[in-house]
Amino acid sequence: MVVGLVVLFFVGKYLFTDKNEKPDQAKIEEEKSEESSRRVAQLVHQACQYADSVGIDTTRYKLSADAAKNEEVLADVMMEARYGKKPSRTAFSGLKETVDSTWSAKAEPGSLASLATFTPYKQLVGHYNRIRKQGAGNPAFADSLRLIRQTLNFYRYVNRFDPDQFVLVNIPAGELNVFDRTGKRLLPMQVISGKPDKMTPCMTTYIQDIVMYPYWNVPKNIALEEMLPRMKRDLSYIYNQNLQILDEKEHEVDPEEIDWESLSETNFPYRVRQASGCENSLGLLKFNLANPLAIYLHDTNSRDLFTKTKDHWRSHGCVRVQKPVELANLVLGTNTFDAAFMNKCLIDQKPRTLPIPKKFPVFITYNIADVDASGKLHFYKDVYSLAK
Repeated sequence: MVVGLVVLFFVGKYLFTDKNEKPDQAKIEEEKSEESSRRVAQLVHQACQYADSVGIDTTRYKLSADAAKNEEVLADVMMEARYGKKPSRTAFSGLKETVDSTWSAKAEPGSLASLATFTPYKQLVGHYNRIRKQGAGNPAFADSLRLIRQTLNFYRYVNRFDPDQFVLVNIPAGELNVFDRTGKRLLPMQVISGKPDKMTPCMTTYIQDIVMYPYWNVPKNIALEEMLPRMKRDLSYIYNQNLQILDEKEHEVDPEEIDWESLSETNFPYRVRQASGCENSLGLLKFNLANPLAIYLHDTNSRDLFTKTKDHWRSHGCVRVQKPVELANLVLGTNTFDAAFMNKCLIDQKPRTLPIPKKFPVFITYNIADVDASGKLHFYKDVYSLAK
């Protein structure tokens, strides 16, 4: 009898306690959920504040009553603040991204500023906020701010590839720089890129190898539109330009044996190649880039153009570099070429391909607003009329 009473006492106590604790437990869980939602909303606010300060349009990121969606918004803001968006003008993407997709779930907005270590980016952020403050409410500054935002996004986009060193060709600036991951300029130089009707395309790619004494395999459109009329008028043009006419089997054909009168833009069963040497249009060094657009970096046989003219947009699309020897040595990691290499004009040279230790990233971009080596802000000429 006593044992039964004891059992009933404890069973009753358990049932009474359980009924009273369940509502309390549900309330605790609800409060935890509300606190978590407030915390996420606060983090989104912090992330958007930082994103806005570095030129990101945060109007796309809005909070809702759905906590799960707010967590997605937080992740999206964090990822854009670190990795940017793919620039809209990118014609070819040949580099593999190394984005840490799990990072945003572990990081907090307070860590974003510490990740922005690239010096030109930090300098550009400073200019952006200075101009925004000075021009608050003034629509005259809107275009300048828009152009700076585009460049800031580009620099964030570079983070997707985490390169130790990389080549950056900025078309409007007429410049090439080799940067390290901190933004130090290891090798600045001038470049000549495509003219407005033969625009150099923007791309992410890499140097595959370097060719000494390259041939110039003349693009078909240049051969037909520019060279064929001259060759038909005067065969001496072929010899003066060191051109070779190749048939479909890649055999060289004697120009004297060709019936030039029968040839036209729609009937030209040949390929034109310029022999290697100091008079070759590609100069003595060619940097092959991985891309389907036949774009590469190269030396030039008209090196005086870098000093005699400010028109740095006059090629058919490829990029002529001012310091090919220095660039080759940096990419190869050894002093393969000395200063005298460019002045030696060795005859009867055949192209020789030099493998490089590893793929060397190359970014060809169109940044109208950017900073120079001293951190000064520049707005370069919109040579391709793309900023309108």
